[in-house]
Amino acid sequence: MTLSVSKFGVQAGQLTPAQRWLCFSALFFLGFTATFNQFKVAPAIQYIGIDLGIPVDMLSQIMGVFSIAGMLLAYPGMWVMQRCGVKSSIVATACIQLIGSAVCAVATTAPVFLVGRTLEGVAYGLVCVIGPNIMPRLFPLRNQGAAMGIWSQWTPMGVVIAFFSAPLIYDAAGGVNVAFSWQPIWYVSLVMEAVAILWLLVSCKMPAVPENELVAGDPSRRRAPGRNFLLAGFMVCAVFFVWVYVYVANINTLYPTFLQNVKGLGVFDSSMLPNWTAIITIPLGIVFGILADRYRFRKAMVVVGYLIVAVSVAFFFYTPGADMIGPWAGCVLMGLAGALVPTGTRAIAPVLVPEPRKTDLVLATMAFATGLAQVVGGYVVSPLVTQLGYQVNAQVILAPMAVLAAVLVAVFVKSDRAVAQVRAEEERG
Repeated sequence: MTLSVSKFGVQAGQLTPAQRWLCFSALFFLGFTATFNQFKVAPAIQYIGIDLGIPVDMLSQIMGVFSIAGMLLAYPGMWVMQRCGVKSSIVATACIQLIGSAVCAVATTAPVFLVGRTLEGVAYGLVCVIGPNIMPRLFPLRNQGAAMGIWSQWTPMGVVIAFFSAPLIYDAAGGVNVAFSWQPIWYVSLVMEAVAILWLLVSCKMPAVPENELVAGDPSRRRAPGRNFLLAGFMVCAVFFVWVYVYVANINTLYPTFLQNVKGLGVFDSSMLPNWTAIITIPLGIVFGILADRYRFRKAMVVVGYLIVAVSVAFFFYTPGADMIGPWAGCVLMGLAGALVPTGTRAIAPVLVPEPRKTDLVLATMAFATGLAQVVGGYVVSPLVTQLGYQVNAQVILAPMAVLAAVLVAVFVKSDRAVAQVRAEEERG
């Protein structure tokens, strides 16, 4: 059953290419803002703890409540979108995000601040589900690779901007010498979120008939129910847990500490080196998305990406001593993997599972895997590194996980070329 608000933003006919990309740009800005919210706390997290009276061993709650909310809302978010419609759901998400940031911006106690972080996490979780689920409705299948390639950069772009801008805002507000100097970071978020709401209200539009229900974008021809490769779709989205666990929970979170303690880098340099991974990912992800549309190698992108992850963490990231060739090589390789794995995963899901509601389900599984990896990583990564050491953790746990992910995708996921042959036979039959 759908609600009357589900028609909000739905047009009388199909969208023009310009309308599609204007809608996409509004969605992308919201996604970028959500990622900025996730990582903006990192540069000043210890000072947030001091001002709010949060003990050092409890600082992980600042990220934890954010990630848990996102994980728990993966499947409910899909349900809300299907019943309330795309535009209603995404505008509500943006409003929740703004309320959460407003609460954090005025918080003077830890409980109030954590309530705000939870609301920001709710919005992030909804973006994780609703954002990629919109793309098959918005763009014809022939453009899915390009759309998903660009969409996949909402995370690395948010990471880069957060790690560059948050320290500058904090220092400009007084830094360590002025209590609550971190609050202006949230003021900037509030401005971004207000812009996102207005942009969505103006530009977010949906076609009368979702593009993934049409044949070659022709409104007069509805796609006949085709075979859904559900096991393959669930598998490729579920193993995305490995990518998030390795990249977000290990590299983004603890690699600067490794560079400080083992390589002797300062705080700024240790934070900026991993940023190059995201900077490399952004243009390459777009390029690979476009090429995937033309050459249909989405499955190969995912498999090769996981193998690159295994090689980079096993042999390059955690070299001993003062060597910096390894860390630089690892960051470059991880940037390449970041262009392959997220882009390929999001792009192949609607190819494997064309039925709209089932597409939603497998992409919701990807969102759940994302949140689960962040939650699990928040609890186990630090103890494992403390017990095993960085290099052993990488070689014994992270690299084998990445190899396993590559094997599972290679064995259980049908290639997009093979799926294209099945679709051609279905249309002829």
